[in-house]
Amino acid sequence: MRIPKTGSILIPKIGEKIEKKLRELKLKPEISPKEFLRKHGAGKHRYFSACQTKDGERIGFYGRLHFNLDAKNKFNREINFLLRLKKSKLKIKKIVPQIINYGIEKDFEWFVREFPRGKPLGFSRNLFQKVNLKLVPKIVKIIFEIQKIPPNFLPKIESFKVENYLARNVYSELVKEGILKKDLADSIQNFIKKNFNFLEKENRCFCHGDLNLGNIISNGKEIWLIDWELIHLNNFAYDIGYLWSHLWEAKRSFRQNLVLEFMKKLKRERVEKFKILFPTVTSFLALGGIKFKEKKVLDVKKRKFFYSQVFENFFNFEKLIKL
Repeated sequence: MRIPKTGSILIPKIGEKIEKKLRELKLKPEISPKEFLRKHGAGKHRYFSACQTKDGERIGFYGRLHFNLDAKNKFNREINFLLRLKKSKLKIKKIVPQIINYGIEKDFEWFVREFPRGKPLGFSRNLFQKVNLKLVPKIVKIIFEIQKIPPNFLPKIESFKVENYLARNVYSELVKEGILKKDLADSIQNFIKKNFNFLEKENRCFCHGDLNLGNIISNGKEIWLIDWELIHLNNFAYDIGYLWSHLWEAKRSFRQNLVLEFMKKLKRERVEKFKILFPTVTSFLALGGIKFKEKKVLDVKKRKFFYSQVFENFFNFEKLIKL
């Protein structure tokens, strides 16, 4: 892949800027900025590499690549979150690699964090590691720890726009393509409209926002969470629904145990709320999942079937959580 032109999608001369910063910090990256850009093009909005310090320590380095306000805001949001978390007494900080150094410069931002000894469970929606059921209670505990972060932990934290759950254009597109029946699409949207006030009221919980497989690091026993740039306020079913939706390749028992373990920790009145929130969240995420591109034909069929079943069982909670 050719390295894309900088100055439109990418920050001008960003490769050289990151190379210079790595030299200043005396860090030896496993993948250089030039190699990273050659491999990913403009497909990644930030550069990341494990690096070795002059003392032989392994750490992680991030640098913003994309030349736009959204990428800048995401990057600064994560830096501010990690800095505040480092000073806090929240339990969640034990499983979040701490920020070591950072820079918010005129032309780009960067930060360095701890590098836990583990590997991602996968890449976004693709599962790489064999997940053990023993991890389930640990993952659930971590999700509840995320929810203990106060909603005002960061100033001006954004709230999820509840109207996004309606996704009118996406539903109509899937209907036109014959992926979804019109009656079912209309019924799901009407349900969301009916519960709109409830969804807005519940839209007040601190969420990781991007709890996909690539952001969960594990050595088979312990777990760490990385990439907090999409933190926002949402309902308490969002993070568990997000992770569950990305586990379409996992064994059914793992997905089912994940939801059941989560529900065991809820008070009775919250269980009833969860039965409304979980189908709403997972159907919304299935809209993107069903169109996600896979290289293997078999994976495409398996993934599309899974997400089609999320829609089919929207109104049957017991069947939905057994997918």
